[in-house]
Amino acid sequence: MPVRITGLGSGLDIESLVKQQMQVKRIPIDTKQQKVTWLTWQRDAYRDMNTQVSSFLTETRKLTMESTFLAKKASLSTDDSQKVTVKPNPGAVNGNFTLKVTQIAKNAMMASSGSLGVASDTTQAVATSNLTLTVTGELGVKAISITNGDNINQIVSKINAESANTGVKASYDQLSDKLTLISTQTGDDAIIQLDSSDANFLNKLGLAALGATTTGQVTGQDAKVDFNGMGITSVRSNTFTMNNISFTLLKDPATLGVADYTINASITSDVDSVVNTIKGVFDKYNELIASMNNKLNEPRYRNYLPLTDTQKQEMKDSEIELWEQKAKSGLLRGDTVMKSGLDKMRRNLADIVSGIGAGQFDSLADIGITTTPSGGSNLYAYQENGKIYIDETKLRSALETSPEQVATLFTKDGARDASGRLITGLDAGIGTRLYETVNSDIIKRLTEKTQIVPTKSYLQRQIDDYTSQIAREEYDLPAYEQKLYSQYAKLEQALNQLNSQGAYLSSFFQ
Repeated sequence: MPVRITGLGSGLDIESLVKQQMQVKRIPIDTKQQKVTWLTWQRDAYRDMNTQVSSFLTETRKLTMESTFLAKKASLSTDDSQKVTVKPNPGAVNGNFTLKVTQIAKNAMMASSGSLGVASDTTQAVATSNLTLTVTGELGVKAISITNGDNINQIVSKINAESANTGVKASYDQLSDKLTLISTQTGDDAIIQLDSSDANFLNKLGLAALGATTTGQVTGQDAKVDFNGMGITSVRSNTFTMNNISFTLLKDPATLGVADYTINASITSDVDSVVNTIKGVFDKYNELIASMNNKLNEPRYRNYLPLTDTQKQEMKDSEIELWEQKAKSGLLRGDTVMKSGLDKMRRNLADIVSGIGAGQFDSLADIGITTTPSGGSNLYAYQENGKIYIDETKLRSALETSPEQVATLFTKDGARDASGRLITGLDAGIGTRLYETVNSDIIKRLTEKTQIVPTKSYLQRQIDDYTSQIAREEYDLPAYEQKLYSQYAKLEQALNQLNSQGAYLSSFFQ
């Protein structure tokens, strides 16, 4: 920054004069910067609202899935639950059942018969010549090159590098000093066999007798179960599904010292879970509409513009905070996307679902979900902007007596156009049409207000345009300042000449 000594001849405070004129010159720039700041706040407010709505969309999806309303639960004794886990699917039939377990599924496995003698130094060589180790598994056969000097960890790594092709994995346990190979799958089809081109190599691994070039083949085993006395069924995994019930076998009868064991369980509708899910979704709905209405009706204080850097320098932090609270108020006031979205969501919940059979639930009111609390008046619905209330007793009754009807009320699909959108939505279930409204009419349109790709939103284009203007005008400021100093320098020079002429003339009158 140049050092200037000004005003010596004229007595003018040129620094102050230039500063004042530069402040005037900055007024249009500061005005544009305030517009950029406000538009940025508004863009961020739209993004925050979009995040809230997107979070609610995840909740809304639950109302589109039949499994939400047909949830089932299993009841079994504590002792039985330690042997088998039972998880009924929505299609499971309510009632009692038994499951007899004769054996569980196991991997094919082979392990060193004794210590390998390398635990004290796992870097010592196990392979004493170059050889080929052929690994056969369920997935295939792979020839692995073992190099003279390879240690146990290198051998394990080479076997595991081909496990995707063989279905066999290896591990070395330093504590027991043993090598273990195990199939990646359980069941009768799981196999392991090793063949070596070196007659002593398998013996060094503790997997075959001295001079043997093959381990022979070991296999896994299927689980064997009997559901409701229907006969023994073989399954290759300990996790399987029968009669729409998912089972996981936890205990092997052999480890319990018995030939088999039988669990007794019952399947019932999980009304508690369904009620909690529905309540959770509508709690989020109430939070969302309260937030949206708050933003739509928030007052706008047009006299509270964003503060410039100069203004902030003259204010305390507490004053800045209070000012910006006013300046940021009303960023989304009266937004048409949010207003139309709220209106459509209310209609989604209020309108009956057409095309449902006579005598079946065709509205939320039928199952105790309304916009007024029990015993309240319709005035609540107006005052609370459509807040949802749930009569839990009525909802439970509907779920206990007619869960399929409740599922249809929420999940029924409606007629769609060529693009896949609902045509009217009146024939679609409550959850189906609410999900589409939130996704297509609110989230998509809010995203369009703030997006940068594939095309910039009008809001972003405004921000970019003002930012470019500010950059150009900021670039011109140094030249303008220099111009002012040059003009004042010429003024000082003229005043100095005038003073000299005055002094010369006055000398004639002395």
